[in-house]
Amino acid sequence: MRRSDEPAKRVILSTGYAIPVDEKQFEHIISTSATPVLVDFWADWCGPCHLQAPILDEFAAKYADTFQVVKVEADKTPLLMERFDIKALPTLMVFVDGKPVETMVGAKPLDLLEKSMGPYVFTKEA
Repeated sequence: MRRSDEPAKRVILSTGYAIPVDEKQFEHIISTSATPVLVDFWADWCGPCHLQAPILDEFAAKYADTFQVVKVEADKTPLLMERFDIKALPTLMVFVDGKPVETMVGAKPLDLLEKSMGPYVFTKEA
């Protein structure tokens, strides 16, 4: 068997990146996370979603101790899209104790994202 014929294993990175998750992982993460969870609902065909991705990775790295950042691919999770009435991408949602507490639509620069997340982020000491 060649390496390319082997099934790919999915590795979830612990911190510093927006972690791609499916519906089952999503439910587990938002219901068990001790920190707020920022969820990016995105699609591969969405230009603004691709612009948002490195910003979310930077946010995830900067606030790894106080925030969890995950990515949910909209086309693969239609039940979540319907459940949260998501009509445009990217849509960013904050979950605290398993409940949505804030929704933002459209790509956000890091400074605006940090400002919006201020009530949920405990800034690291310098």
